[in-house]
Amino acid sequence: MKVLILGCGYTGQRLAHWLLDRKIPVQITTRTGASQLGLEVPTYAFAYGDQTQPLVSEALAGVTHILSSIPPAKDGVDPVVALLLHTLPSLDLRWFGYLSTTGVYGDTQGAWVDETSELKPSNVRSQHRVNIEAKFLAANLPTHIFRLPGIYGPGRSIFERLQSGKVRHIDKPGHVFSRIHVDDIVQTVGTSILNPNPINIYNVGDDEPSEPSTLIIEAHRLMGSTPPPANSFDSAQMSPMAASFWKDCRRVSNQKIKEKLGIKLLYPTYREGLQTIWNASQ
Repeated sequence: MKVLILGCGYTGQRLAHWLLDRKIPVQITTRTGASQLGLEVPTYAFAYGDQTQPLVSEALAGVTHILSSIPPAKDGVDPVVALLLHTLPSLDLRWFGYLSTTGVYGDTQGAWVDETSELKPSNVRSQHRVNIEAKFLAANLPTHIFRLPGIYGPGRSIFERLQSGKVRHIDKPGHVFSRIHVDDIVQTVGTSILNPNPINIYNVGDDEPSEPSTLIIEAHRLMGSTPPPANSFDSAQMSPMAASFWKDCRRVSNQKIKEKLGIKLLYPTYREGLQTIWNASQ
């Protein structure tokens, strides 16, 4: 077994360490080919766009499992589809994974969605993801799609946002979001790598979709401080990008990863996740 992680960012780095801990060979790509801090593995350049950098054939030699965690380019083109899809089916792959988004379901006004729910993306970014998923599923590849909600974890949580002053305490009762701790993504993807079941889609979310206000209140509780008063959503002035974040409201079911992959979440809700992050920072 040899795993190639295309676009080794926040989630990819933690997955690489998970695999290395299990003595599984790993190699990665970054936009420039520069190695990632703490990862002493073969690293190759791979990029699409203004400075397109095709992947050298050496990076694919002997690879049996590939994960793409690269988001679409601004024009909606997926770098793997554009530069590699014609090559990948000729490899002896046992597993191909793609990190997508639960944004493909669009707005359900708080109703639950699962992997069989209709895809109704409400923004262009999510429509791009629908198109890319379809291309991978139609290709002659052992494809596994992982649809992710908001990702948080060490170094990328509400605590860092509070410290930066970028958090706005907005109250919109009943408007919930799903989220997932990065290490629960890692254990889900890693379990799938070890147990391939091609042409499958998995939602990867925690057990308790909730209002953003609850995270702010919980973070302040852990810090021993008082959260600022909440502003109503209707009175909040937002940029178009921020407003699009609030456009969709849905609850994402994680039953399939529990039933089919045997996943027991490390952080079933944001409470356990934030508590662990806070404890580690002290």
